[in-house]
Amino acid sequence: FPGLEGSTYSNQYMIGQSTSIVKLYELTGIDTQTGAYVFSDFNGDGKISSPDDNRIVKDLSVQYFGGWNNSFDVGQWNFSFLFQFVKQENYNENYSNPMPGTMFNQPEGVTARWQKEGDTGPYQGYSVTNSARTAANSRFIQSDAAISDASFIRLKNISITYELPKKWTKKVNCKLSLQGQNVLTFTKYKGIDPEFRVSGYLPPLKIYTSSIQLSF
Repeated sequence: FPGLEGSTYSNQYMIGQSTSIVKLYELTGIDTQTGAYVFSDFNGDGKISSPDDNRIVKDLSVQYFGGWNNSFDVGQWNFSFLFQFVKQENYNENYSNPMPGTMFNQPEGVTARWQKEGDTGPYQGYSVTNSARTAANSRFIQSDAAISDASFIRLKNISITYELPKKWTKKVNCKLSLQGQNVLTFTKYKGIDPEFRVSGYLPPLKIYTSSIQLSF
């Protein structure tokens, strides 16, 4: 990308980096006197602004992924499953979080907030009209606090099938099945789902189905 640094894409891409990177502010904590978030002033000009202070680079591309699929029979029973695993970072529940204290739905975590001098949060104090906290919250959702480990292992599919004995069904083959999708997810991620980052979309639904298969 010749001339990247002088283009409008300079705050989006970096030579030698993935196209899935994001540039973020660095959250350093909370001002224990004012209750507002504090960020690193990388260029030392006394104010936090973009693009000069968006120096923290996070790569949101999947580092690796895979699955484990297996199927085995025990007598009249058949068992099969698929585990999915993904190593990645992703936006967490802090991303696009409205200003705590305003009349919007909030994650439960914001109850651990600054309330008096000396408090350390981890979330800043509630406010509706405090301009400093409002500005700090807008930077907070664009900081490294909004990105976290979103690796997960998911039991994507599981199926149990039982074939009725022929002495019961005579000339008819009959199989009874129970299937499950997105049954279990193992993750440290805080948010709706580690696989989805766009608000307004449902995570993968947990679905159970049963079936009867008859063959003549």
